[in-house]
Amino acid sequence: MLERVNGSRHEQVTSLRKAGFTYAEIGRKLGLTRERIRQIANAETTAKKRPSRTDPDALLTTAEVAELLNVHVNTVRRWSNKGVLETYRIGARGDRRLRQGDVNKLLRKSHPANRL
Repeated sequence: MLERVNGSRHEQVTSLRKAGFTYAEIGRKLGLTRERIRQIANAETTAKKRPSRTDPDALLTTAEVAELLNVHVNTVRRWSNKGVLETYRIGARGDRRLRQGDVNKLLRKSHPANRL
């Protein structure tokens, strides 16, 4: 079951955290797990970290690119392997990231009449 984070729940968690309660203590008070309390407490900071999709230098994951292009994630990976889309490998695992500008360029090539 997904629980919707509303302002009052977030405010409760924030005020209890400022009072010095741990996530586990707050969870017992509100009837939630400590992990869920941590998620509620960090909901605003997590949302702010996402890059703007209008910035051409923003790095997107393969899943985000697949959603934008309305294709499967494996299609994005295949295009990356073939050089259709330039991919940047980041981190120790070598996760793929694609620039928003490169995705926009691909869209302009495939639909020249529809300029973005």
